[in-house]
Amino acid sequence: MRESMFIRLFAGVPSDCFGAIPLVPLGWWLLSIGAFLLAAGIYAERDRKLEALSLYRYRTVEGWWKRRFGKGLLSGIRTTFLFLLLVLSWDIAMGNISLLSPQLLAKIIILWLFHSVSMAALFVLLDLFPVRRFAPGTLFLLEGVTFIIGCQFHAVSHVMYGMWGMYLQSSLYGTEGFPAGPVIAAEAVLPAAGFLIGRKYLKKGTDFV
Repeated sequence: MRESMFIRLFAGVPSDCFGAIPLVPLGWWLLSIGAFLLAAGIYAERDRKLEALSLYRYRTVEGWWKRRFGKGLLSGIRTTFLFLLLVLSWDIAMGNISLLSPQLLAKIIILWLFHSVSMAALFVLLDLFPVRRFAPGTLFLLEGVTFIIGCQFHAVSHVMYGMWGMYLQSSLYGTEGFPAGPVIAAEAVLPAAGFLIGRKYLKKGTDFV
């Protein structure tokens, strides 16, 4: 039986998971999240080394933060589309593209894009603090632990961050899923909140080098 790698990696865990932890579907999902966070970590480390040579160009800490935050989000968007394109190309090469309708593709891409960009914003924010080396692991655990909580306690599943990027857990797939509109709006607000928190932190005179 043919399976789409795109669906396996980016559609999430089936909505009948409540009461049990579906290890295999969750493993595929966390694989995609882990790859994204690894790419974000590599980019952040490279960018940090380059910025050490160019900090003199910024007149204010806020100017540096605007550029750093913007570059982090753009990197997250590029990484997201690169991953989506690579996996979609695999499905095309394996002859599984027929399993993906344009409507299904659009729904999966929209949810995964907003989720990954919100994660990129959280990554850039955490990278500002002394615990920056733990940022990838922290976000990976956030994703996994909140999903497991939502899987065990249906009543709170709609507010669990670890479920928000999953098409198969959303109202776009079934009526019992989380409301896609409000969740997309919340994930669109997260980058703005992350930027404001970082700016306030830096204004306290924190050494950010």
